[in-house]
Amino acid sequence: MKKQLIIISDMEGASGIFENNRKAMVHGSDEWKNNGREYLTSDILAVCEAANELGIDDILIYDGHFAGNPEHNIILEKLPSNVRFFDTPDRCFYWRRIRGQASWNPYGLITVGQHARYGEEDAYFPHTIQSPPIEKLTLNGIHIAEIGMAVLNFTGVKYIANIGCNASMKEALELSNTVKCIAVKDKSKNWQPNIEETYKIIKDSVLNALSNIDDIKPVNVKPPYVFSMKIFEGFTFQLPNEISWKGNFDENTAYWEAPDVEIGLEIFNYVRELIVKIDTER
Repeated sequence: MKKQLIIISDMEGASGIFENNRKAMVHGSDEWKNNGREYLTSDILAVCEAANELGIDDILIYDGHFAGNPEHNIILEKLPSNVRFFDTPDRCFYWRRIRGQASWNPYGLITVGQHARYGEEDAYFPHTIQSPPIEKLTLNGIHIAEIGMAVLNFTGVKYIANIGCNASMKEALELSNTVKCIAVKDKSKNWQPNIEETYKIIKDSVLNALSNIDDIKPVNVKPPYVFSMKIFEGFTFQLPNEISWKGNFDENTAYWEAPDVEIGLEIFNYVRELIVKIDTER
């Protein structure tokens, strides 16, 4: 059976992107075009080369940064020939469609370029999908952001490694106590290595994780799948006349239940569209 590796990438946690050059992660900016894409591509390439040295046959990537724009954050021509990308309209995070395109039993999953959740200390650019308006998102009581969305969408799959800002490791470890944590920057220590340094760190660490794959456990979440989304003060939900899912709302939190994780994350997109800013001038 072919070994398929899933990579889910973001950009705020990529190597080389710090407060003083934050425009490198601003999709479409000159700094992004000239430098940011190079930085993220270096991180992805280090993972791919390690994976190929360990016999991975198929690498399937979801490039999730600035979802909604078709232009990739990764320089595609620099990647190995066995790399493919998930097909979603304008790279939107349609998790049910993403899960459906992958093998039913992929070899494992690696998250790359990851940032911390909103509110985490010593983090580079922390947020939860979009903060504000979203303050907190949970699934069965697990506090998740982009990392948790990706990993739990592939529930039952081994979570091999998380690569990104050191502060992002907290969410990764809450999802799995066997995930390999590979930090490429650490705000608490003012550690800001260049991509040449982090390339070796990433490749060597991924080689180690893949060599010890039997020690890595699948991440599992069991039904019922109950979600909640808390929003900031100053925002509210513009409630529809009726909803087509099982759920309810209070002043600043939405709750819903789904038959599986992918559908629950799809409902998240609908709930998110109901958030409106409160007009304080009235």
